[in-house]
Amino acid sequence: MNAENQSEMIGLLIPGIGVAYNKVFQSMRAYRIFHDFCNRANIDRKYLNATFDTNDIIYWISDSLENQKRSYVINCAMSDIYQTRGISFNCIVGYSMGIYAALYAGGFYSFETGLGILENAFQMISSYCRNIPNTYGMAIILGLNEREMIKHLISRFGTAVEISVFNGKRAFVISGEVGPVQLCREYAVQMGAMGVRSIYTQHPYHSSILKGVSQLFIDYLGSIEFLYPKCHVLSPIDGELISKNNVADIISCAIYTPLHFDRVIELLVSRHGVTTCYETGPKDSMKKLVRYINKNVTVHPFI
Repeated sequence: MNAENQSEMIGLLIPGIGVAYNKVFQSMRAYRIFHDFCNRANIDRKYLNATFDTNDIIYWISDSLENQKRSYVINCAMSDIYQTRGISFNCIVGYSMGIYAALYAGGFYSFETGLGILENAFQMISSYCRNIPNTYGMAIILGLNEREMIKHLISRFGTAVEISVFNGKRAFVISGEVGPVQLCREYAVQMGAMGVRSIYTQHPYHSSILKGVSQLFIDYLGSIEFLYPKCHVLSPIDGELISKNNVADIISCAIYTPLHFDRVIELLVSRHGVTTCYETGPKDSMKKLVRYINKNVTVHPFI
């Protein structure tokens, strides 16, 4: 892959968890930097040699610390490989848990620092969720607009369910107590939603339910010396620029604040002039998200 007209503004899109990394994990074995990152992340060597088929799909999309580490390794490695191919980026966007690899790619910290932030975030959130009485979950709902989502789904359950990610006019992620989340899925189908599916996690990411963990996490982030970025990295919350001064707050807020990915992509185009992007992670994982928002954005897969 060669850089195409680097005079134009180029974006990098980085997915989070919830997409299957098994096939791309195997394809990355050809790259030395991938093996180096696996070693530095203490990823079990058996995953570098094993063969994973479609029967393992639930395993690979489940929200576990190991899967978060694997996605971080793959996304960081791919972002570095793009650089060796002469493709540099003007703007970087990390979707959901992809924020950690996005901040690495943007130059805010070293690979090890980002890995440490990811591990601490997961452990703090898991511990917090274990010590509150409810069981939580998340789900994707496609085909209903925001008004329909709020009036006919969210409002039925008070504060038990929230819209946690806005992926487009008719594409949403909800987070909340597992029972109400399941009922929202069922009601959405009855209302004619084009698609609904659970996200395999017990953590209500990007919802106010997790606000209780924010102070502990921000205290931890206060011990980290962040670097000045080498390119623009956009906040997954609202698309505004992340800086050395606000990066800790944005990392923390992204845990308990809804993400407006639709706004992020629109600002990527209107404010930064980016209509050509490359993606890390599994092929077309970000392309599928972006097409719901702006069909004028071209997303190239990692090849």
